[in-house]
Amino acid sequence: MQASLVSLSKLRSVAATNETGRGAGRVADVVVRWNGSDPYPLVTGVVLQIGDRQVFQPVASIVRLDAGGVVVRDLGLDAGGFVRREGELRLVSDFLGRQLVDVDGVKVLRAEDLFLAPVLGRIRLVAVAGEVGHWWARIFAHGRTGRERLVDWSAVHPFGEPGSELRLQVPHEGLRRLHPGELADLLEELDQPARDELTTALDRGAVADALEEMEPERIEDILRDAPPQRAAELVAAMEPDEAVDVLRDMERAEADAILARVPPEVARQLTQLLGYPETMAGGFMTTTLARALATEAVGEVRQHLAELKDHRADIDSVAVLDEAGRLIADIPLFDLLAATDDTPVSDLLGDTTPVTIHPEAFLDEVVDRLTEARASSVVVVGPDGRPMGRVLADDVIDALKEGGLRLKLPWLFH
Repeated sequence: MQASLVSLSKLRSVAATNETGRGAGRVADVVVRWNGSDPYPLVTGVVLQIGDRQVFQPVASIVRLDAGGVVVRDLGLDAGGFVRREGELRLVSDFLGRQLVDVDGVKVLRAEDLFLAPVLGRIRLVAVAGEVGHWWARIFAHGRTGRERLVDWSAVHPFGEPGSELRLQVPHEGLRRLHPGELADLLEELDQPARDELTTALDRGAVADALEEMEPERIEDILRDAPPQRAAELVAAMEPDEAVDVLRDMERAEADAILARVPPEVARQLTQLLGYPETMAGGFMTTTLARALATEAVGEVRQHLAELKDHRADIDSVAVLDEAGRLIADIPLFDLLAATDDTPVSDLLGDTTPVTIHPEAFLDEVVDRLTEARASSVVVVGPDGRPMGRVLADDVIDALKEGGLRLKLPWLFH
């Protein structure tokens, strides 16, 4: 197929002719029909520039379209201009210069040229050439070669103006398979309109997972640009400790506007965490806890864990409570895995004491507690003995990376 590729830029640089060889203007644009489901959009015609007017020639009137140019049948006196029909797009007007995602390569490109080719006897859009990297990288690379890549169109997700046929209602299936870190990289490279389109099109849980892989200030930019309700949905879908990191760095009015739109239970949890300085355990713990009663069977606990699968990264143990809700043990997931479904949770308690800490404990105390116990997490317990949350080792690492001893006053006392 490579030998039969037709470059759009070169096609526009040659004159169109009729069957007798007489000039018929030049190609101003190529029209395709695409709804996002066809991997290779079908060419439905060309727009010819003849003097100061444009004339549309449907594909039935095109005798030849290849690397040598375009040959059309004689233009009738009634030849009219292009009128867009549903699903039709103009390659020059709608595609060139716009950002798109190469889903297979997990890269953001800006369309510099498009390529057509015959597929099963019909001309289709089959590839795009673009530059990889940020705008500043392209400036420093000016004059160099080798940065352009040819990308198969079936691996492309483009972005368009609101209401444009180019703006896909259903995102490319490949985007759904990306890991959170890969999606985070794409969001950081896209400009604001494309980023807003992508965060709106994808499942909010997938976007929330990607946001958690980004630095708080970058998340703040995305939330600020998003519609208020969408920003609230994303915050509600994030892990509580990650969401609090972002809200704490936002302007108070902006954060309050988001908190006013999240579900009441989520708002209560986030407000509780915001009430602690970020260097105290209560300020960087997660409120996502897997709980169980000593009277339950292991099979029941496994069902509870299945319901928390979206929070798997924040669960390494199950907090066991008494009838009053007080913590009496913390069972590692491996112990539950090794037990049979009918095993009572009480049989797994043993003589060990759960590793706990109070919410006002500072970061250095949390570090000491974890290292002394050689544990991967510590349960944050209130004065009444009830668990409030959990601090995992990676939470401690994140807190240390953020500066550790940098103190911010609790919000609730402002």
